[in-house]
Amino acid sequence: MPGLLPGSLSVDTRRVAEEDLPGDDERARVGLCVRCVHVRVTRNDRGSAFFLCRLSESDPRYPRYPRLPVVRCEGHVPTGVAPPY
Repeated sequence: MPGLLPGSLSVDTRRVAEEDLPGDDERARVGLCVRCVHVRVTRNDRGSAFFLCRLSESDPRYPRYPRLPVVRCEGHVPTGVAPPY
């Protein structure tokens, strides 16, 4: 990935339980971020979910909270796949 140093991102590669995976509705509403290793999801007491792109911490090309749905992203790495760095 251009402009990123190896080891500059912390990536959570823990396995996710099947019941914790997003449903079809959420995948359609959110897009690629739903299953990206770079996302951190925060939920509030009212049930809203906020999708933080952790690539934004080291690369200004990525918005902190991208406009949803994200249908194309250079930095997208699907969960369960090792990042290319």
